[in-house]
Amino acid sequence: MIRKNKQYRYKPGFLAVSGMVVILIFVVMPLITLTYISDSYALVKETENVDVDSAIKIKKIARQLYGDLINPSSSQRSEITISQNEINGIIALAMRGFKKFKGRVNVTPIGIKGAFTFYVPQNPFGDYINLAITIDPSPNGLVINNVSIGSLEISGTFALSVAETSLNILSKEEKIGTLLINAIESIQVKNSKLHLVYHPIIGLRQAINKTKGKVKEIRDDLALLGDPKIVKRYYQMLCEFHEQISGIGNVPLGYYLSSAFSFAEKRSLAGEKPEAENQAALLALAIFLGSANFDSVIGAIDKKTFQRCPPAEKHIVLADRNDLRLHFIFSAALKIISDSGLSFAIGEFKELLDSQQGGSGFSFVDLAADRAGIRFAELALDDSTASHIQRMASELTEENIFFPSIIALPEGIPRQVFAARGGIESNYYKEYLATINARINHLPLYKKIVPVF
Repeated sequence: MIRKNKQYRYKPGFLAVSGMVVILIFVVMPLITLTYISDSYALVKETENVDVDSAIKIKKIARQLYGDLINPSSSQRSEITISQNEINGIIALAMRGFKKFKGRVNVTPIGIKGAFTFYVPQNPFGDYINLAITIDPSPNGLVINNVSIGSLEISGTFALSVAETSLNILSKEEKIGTLLINAIESIQVKNSKLHLVYHPIIGLRQAINKTKGKVKEIRDDLALLGDPKIVKRYYQMLCEFHEQISGIGNVPLGYYLSSAFSFAEKRSLAGEKPEAENQAALLALAIFLGSANFDSVIGAIDKKTFQRCPPAEKHIVLADRNDLRLHFIFSAALKIISDSGLSFAIGEFKELLDSQQGGSGFSFVDLAADRAGIRFAELALDDSTASHIQRMASELTEENIFFPSIIALPEGIPRQVFAARGGIESNYYKEYLATINARINHLPLYKKIVPVF
């Protein structure tokens, strides 16, 4: 006896309920959440002024924490003391690249209170999202008292658990979240200074290395920076070009830019997207003329290729200087990886460190190279101007087409002198920055842009 297959039909009522559930989960709940976390006022309006001391402190703290936490031979407790002003200086420097973020910390005997504001214009429920967190002084590790996002209150225990779980998910069996939280032995406050006691984490180096491997797998799966194979093709092209002109002394950076973007134009004329080709060209330039370390976030170049054609470390110059070529290339690459604000903040951070005793001093010349690299990348990646930079590829061999004059820009400014003039919040700094921007705006590469109406 042959049985006929039953045909199941969803009833209209079932479809209606399912639709309501979907709307509830993906539309209504997010809107309700947004109403709770949005505010009409900014909890933080101003951040601390950034100075050289903040930059030096970041470097010192980072080195100490990394060395203490990762040292497997040490079982001793380590201590670090940070003042409220130093913490706020660090926050201000870190947030210079994110103009929509502001944050401050108050270190008091009853708790460390942090406040952060994120500006979200055109939000119908309020232009700001405010985050507040209180950490209690404790002889027994990290204790978060409470966390609030807008009017939404979250218990400190739950917030800490979410942070720990999130880090553990990212690191999987290494459980980096748990290791880091457990490494904190005590947090005390005295005279507006935070005193942190912690111990080294056994196996942290191995855990970090394993996590790096997983991040690389995610990087390769997502290909967030485009197709690595295309970046490799540009890298190989640059290698071939480099071999042709090697041995003739210093070569201007513009010759490599011209070669890369001429190649990008050919591929674009064959049907590829100009902005995607320009991005691949810049990433290949960053690896070949900047640092092989950039490939850790791109994953384009294999070991054999690096062995056959290692990155060019010398003899490629900008304004007859090797360091300016690096500033230009690094900033252009960081524009791709992040945004122009962050890449410029990194340039400022480097200059602040250089202005300390023993460094090369604060340099507006270096910042001009940083700013020029960012602007060049912005032009190359914008779909309305990507073809323009390709059409001008042959002219890039002339440095004054894309790089501003550095005449009369101060450099080698010692820490005390730069601080006495007001640092990067001063009119002195802002006036020179305006000069740099004006010089860039008047370069032929940018003046020749034909508006699209």
